[in-house]
Amino acid sequence: MKIFVIHPDKLKARGEHVDRMMKKLGMDYEFVNEGHSDKQIQAYLDQYMKDGREQLRHPTPRALCTISHFLAYEKIVEEGLEGALVLEDDIALDKDFVSFFEQSLNEYRAYYADNPVLISYEDSSLRFVPRSKRQKGKMLYPAGKGRMAGCYFLNYLAAKAILEPLKVERSDLAIDWYHNEMIDRGIIKCLWCQPTIATQGTFSGAFSSSLSSDMKFIRLRWFFKKNYKKLLYWIR
Repeated sequence: MKIFVIHPDKLKARGEHVDRMMKKLGMDYEFVNEGHSDKQIQAYLDQYMKDGREQLRHPTPRALCTISHFLAYEKIVEEGLEGALVLEDDIALDKDFVSFFEQSLNEYRAYYADNPVLISYEDSSLRFVPRSKRQKGKMLYPAGKGRMAGCYFLNYLAAKAILEPLKVERSDLAIDWYHNEMIDRGIIKCLWCQPTIATQGTFSGAFSSSLSSDMKFIRLRWFFKKNYKKLLYWIR
């Protein structure tokens, strides 16, 4: 399975984190970013983003991140892949990620492969499948929205379905919100993996955030908030 990691070259610590983590898990991957030259970036902004022309001199990080996800989808389509696992470079994968991911793909191939599908694996949004809906031996559950865009599988049909509207209407949304728009419009289907097996480090406190420099506080708050939310979904 091809793995694309969204990673700006300038964030070297995150690139090193990805390299260590993926080597430990025995997974090969490919970095994807929005391009190495101003000319490339300008072309992508104009191609994918509604406000691309206005951002030519000062493109926002959100737009550049979104573009990188679209470039990963282009690779899926161009290479004729079954699909790909798409990660952002602050993601932390659970130690059992590989086995759970492979199990989820077996279930996907058995029941969902003929549909344009996005499978969410992360808990960054602190949304889980309620216990009352969980079934023994089942990992994938239909959902009405995604759970951020730090760790997900996108199949060929979904990549193609997402790229098609961009030819005429372009996007003015961050990638996770764009996914939700595609889900709302019935263009792609979303599945949540239960259990969740990945977390974005900017939420858990593994990486610094522009909102706070107190990493110890962020990690402590995340621990209690995550376990509280898990309890709520357990009793639902």
